[in-house]
Amino acid sequence: MKFNKVYIPKEVYMPIIIILVTFVLEKLILMIIKRVFKINEKNTKLDKRRLLTISSILKSITKYSLWIIAILAILTVYGVNTAAIITGLGVVSLVIGLAFQDILKDVLVGITILFDNQFAVGDVVKIDDFTGTVISVGLKSTRIQAYTGEIEIISNRNISKVINYSLDKTLAVVDLPVSYESDLDKVEKALKVSVATLKEKIPQLLDDAQILGVESLDDSAVIYRITGKCKPAAHLAVQRMMRRELKQSMDKAGIKIPYMQIEVHNEK
Repeated sequence: MKFNKVYIPKEVYMPIIIILVTFVLEKLILMIIKRVFKINEKNTKLDKRRLLTISSILKSITKYSLWIIAILAILTVYGVNTAAIITGLGVVSLVIGLAFQDILKDVLVGITILFDNQFAVGDVVKIDDFTGTVISVGLKSTRIQAYTGEIEIISNRNISKVINYSLDKTLAVVDLPVSYESDLDKVEKALKVSVATLKEKIPQLLDDAQILGVESLDDSAVIYRITGKCKPAAHLAVQRMMRRELKQSMDKAGIKIPYMQIEVHNEK
């Protein structure tokens, strides 16, 4: 039995092959990058933050590069002179630069962030009014996740001012109000007893907490300020634990912490 051969033009099957090969290559290279940059936890000499960030940027470069090459290859299949297009880029570079200037800014700022070590994956940062943990740094954008789960995606070019809580020790600051009727000598004695035990109860504290004294005289309370040096990015958690311990100490000492009260008068 003789079968008629079915002719399938290369314009049909070649783009499919190119896409499949690109997809496989992308997965393969990303897997290699992941293995190469897999952090050995025993090797404390490595900067884990920078390795994670470099890995994130390399993955971004890989994706962009492979798919640009794939698009050019597909255009070649359809008879488009891609060599002329690439050569012509020099002539129209000004137009392209104007059209993609925002993307170029994103890339340049992304590279600057990496080499200046402004922040890295895993750092706790504040950009504008958003505070969270950096989960990825790409060529075009940076992703930050708040502790409540929200993810802020910020174009790199819009990052102008960054507060990084992970580069060095942070300071936990707690303002403790006590009533004006309290004996301040008794308050300070109770604070000294409480502060002396904070380091044992709060592992993130690096040194003994310090009582700075009366910070201010508010409308309804005398405000004492207590501070403690703690591990990078741990200050918020430490402040919560310090408030709890200080509150319990004040209760045991019989010292009142004032709170807002509303008086309601019923007219007869």
